[in-house]
Amino acid sequence: MHIKYIKRLFPLLALLITSCANPYAEFYAGSPDARAFPGYISVRGPLRIIQTNNFRRDGLRLLRRGYVPIGQSSFNAPTNQSNRGQIREQAKKIGAEIVLFSQQYTNTIAGSMPYQAPQTTTSYSTGTATAYGPGGTTNAYGSGTTTTYGSQTINMPYSVSRSDFMAIFYAKAHFHVGAVTVALSNKDRRRLQSNAGVKVKVIVNGSPAFRANILPGDVVLSVNGKPVESVRGYMRLLNQYQGRTVTFLIDRGGVKLNKEIYDQPYTQKVVGQRQTGAAN
Repeated sequence: MHIKYIKRLFPLLALLITSCANPYAEFYAGSPDARAFPGYISVRGPLRIIQTNNFRRDGLRLLRRGYVPIGQSSFNAPTNQSNRGQIREQAKKIGAEIVLFSQQYTNTIAGSMPYQAPQTTTSYSTGTATAYGPGGTTNAYGSGTTTTYGSQTINMPYSVSRSDFMAIFYAKAHFHVGAVTVALSNKDRRRLQSNAGVKVKVIVNGSPAFRANILPGDVVLSVNGKPVESVRGYMRLLNQYQGRTVTFLIDRGGVKLNKEIYDQPYTQKVVGQRQTGAAN
């Protein structure tokens, strides 16, 4: 095909051909490298990509196992533009060990695009002639070819399905207490008749809070007698008492309980290929 006709196809080709860019990197928001986190535990096995239809449910399951989200990618693109190799590439770049992934079809773009295609017409002709002379009769035969160059308009149909893609990247981390908290709801404040405290959302399996029998739904009122006023204040208190056994005053359904928890000190060291540390 003549080069000028190929050039006319470029808009259609751009629509149909998969992009070479990695959308999970292009649309990523989060930590550029989780390995810089002090509590990061290095990847211990092959990356796990888990397809999900409920990020909240499966994210809480991972958090209970000590995995924390480090970033996410979300975008809408042609359905064939995403592949798991791209997810693996981005996960390796940022130090993720598990990825929660979803793909939901959204719509199909269909239509046609005209382009001028070359059209060549060739005609053939033949003829004979007879010549008479003193030496006798001579017959002559001949043929000819005529080529006409032109073009024709062809409508090229296309159909592109699109989907919403989302991936949340997780890394393993050490928790020096292991009680993940959220702010109190208005209902909690009314019940407690107080604005102070944080509610336990998740207990990390095997953590000091797990061993002290702190439960999801407990409200932490104070740490070593110091009132907990917010999630940020709770984190500051935990950092203040690293390496010590501290007393949590909790409210469990209206009953006040004291729980002693060893606040595992924050350290970081490297053993072979495995990095260990601690996080709240």
